[in-house]
Amino acid sequence: MIKLWSWEKKPRTMLRYLKIGDIFCFRYDDHTYRFGRIMARVIIHIVEVFDYASDQPVISEEQVLSAGRLLVTPLDTYSLFDRKSEGEWRIIGRQEDYAPPEDAGDYWFSWGDRSAARKSNVFDETVFISQEEWQALPPLSPGGDYDVRREIAEKLGEPLNMV
Repeated sequence: MIKLWSWEKKPRTMLRYLKIGDIFCFRYDDHTYRFGRIMARVIIHIVEVFDYASDQPVISEEQVLSAGRLLVTPLDTYSLFDRKSEGEWRIIGRQEDYAPPEDAGDYWFSWGDRSAARKSNVFDETVFISQEEWQALPPLSPGGDYDVRREIAEKLGEPLNMV
């Protein structure tokens, strides 16, 4: 079951209240909002950004359920949702029964140092890896507003517009 509320309802969500399955919305540029969901917590939150965008900060349950996955990335949820120190990000709903799909386990992130290199996925499976693989994988390092917007622009082949 998905519960959605308006953009205006919760301008700020404290870190301790963030849950797996929370639906978020953020201002991508001057006229576009993008949406996503918190998938997991592996030391930090891992989120998926949907391939759905709108000129209003509104998404329906059907759109959440049918949206494709544009990006999976570690996110600095503290700065974005709690501190509100960059960008305009808000929690606008929750999918109570959400569990990451099996293919989410294909997204791996590296962490640790070169002498104890590891990788973890959305299911918190952690494996020691070689230095080469550690360098090749994206780091398990929380991205902020600029980082996420840059990654989306790269995926879409668009220039990054500063908000």
